[in-house]
Amino acid sequence: MTDDDVTEKLLDALVYAPLGLALEAKDLLPKLAERGRGQVALTRLAGTVAARRGQSEVAKLVDELRTGAEAFFKANFVDETPGSAESEPGTEAELPIMGYATLTAVEVIPLLSELDDEQLDTIEAFEKANRNRSTVLNRIRQRRS
Repeated sequence: MTDDDVTEKLLDALVYAPLGLALEAKDLLPKLAERGRGQVALTRLAGTVAARRGQSEVAKLVDELRTGAEAFFKANFVDETPGSAESEPGTEAELPIMGYATLTAVEVIPLLSELDDEQLDTIEAFEKANRNRSTVLNRIRQRRS
């Protein structure tokens, strides 16, 4: 590279480019500002969408945690001995289905077909007082129809 090439490159960078920018700034500045505004708007929109989705996911997790905590509490801290608040008619000890409190609704429903009306009454009372599962209660109503 010759001295003339170096001089020309220095003139481009230090004189001609700044001079050209100064002359074009009047036209370029509004275009650049508009482009920047558009980018900020897109970024805000993306942030809003992400925040809403995050809130939705957190709500689901909190609901799952609450349900799990309630089940854990019931399984570990609810007193089901005779004479306790839980041992009114329809307590698990008196239920016609062994281990009823640990069964899912899907497991309970087929077993209901084997029960008579009195046993269904007992299951219904227990279900209403404890888990209140609409699927189980609806199936009991259907059996009586």
